[in-house]
Amino acid sequence: MEKHNGGERCENIYLPQVAVIKEIIEETRNIKRFILQYEDKSLHEEYKRDGQFFEITVFGVGEIAISIPYSPSRKDSFEFCIKKTGKVTNAIHNMKVGDKVGLRGPFGKGFPYEEFKKRDVLIIGSGVGLAPVRPMILRILENREEFGKVVIIGSALTYEDLIYKEDLISWSKVEDVEILYALNKPTSKVAAHAGYINDLLTDLELDWSNSSAIICASPRRIKAISKDLLKQGMKGTDIYTSLETHMRCGIGKCGHCKVGSKYMCVDGPVFNYEEMLELPPEF
Repeated sequence: MEKHNGGERCENIYLPQVAVIKEIIEETRNIKRFILQYEDKSLHEEYKRDGQFFEITVFGVGEIAISIPYSPSRKDSFEFCIKKTGKVTNAIHNMKVGDKVGLRGPFGKGFPYEEFKKRDVLIIGSGVGLAPVRPMILRILENREEFGKVVIIGSALTYEDLIYKEDLISWSKVEDVEILYALNKPTSKVAAHAGYINDLLTDLELDWSNSSAIICASPRRIKAISKDLLKQGMKGTDIYTSLETHMRCGIGKCGHCKVGSKYMCVDGPVFNYEEMLELPPEF
């Protein structure tokens, strides 16, 4: 037991805390950004700012793991970018400002921020994959002097399918930060490569022997890009990704997210490329 607000509270990792939807932002035709705040605002003072995902509960419907896309410096609210893909996410998309959800977390192993310092950084987000990497981007830009050159590549089928469009434009104005786009279809909105992400790699002016990379895409695309990065001179241990699977409890007890010998919710979801290759071939 611990004291809390003049009483006692029994910590239960399975019990979600109630949060209120404060704002909803349409990112794309099937992705929305939700700004949430604990109903008990004092909980924000206790929040442990680490991990890689939260479990979000739609009461009476179910629970789903959603990546953390906000900076650890954010103190009084949470932000989640949610793609409509199934029962729970459909229910979240139908909610309105003022509605309530449950939050459990944060869980999981995040990106090794300290290991990226004093190095050039390449960050690639395909589709909604920009969400899991956004905390690292924000943290790096908040401490820009501690890093070398930064290249961020946003990829999607079309420009309209990209999330964080305004962020990408804003980040492009930061000194020594290069923003590139890889789209399946050309656009007049930004200068973009119409094709694969891999096509852009050979022209990047990075110190490949002193670079770290993050790739969030499908496992097949992650492996294809990683192979090309290895050809440029990067090490597999310097290439990271956040893998998605069906995480339930968040603490490695229920077994839903067990992949090979790994529990994705505690051993991951962040892995380097060499660790990823040790997982079953579907990853």
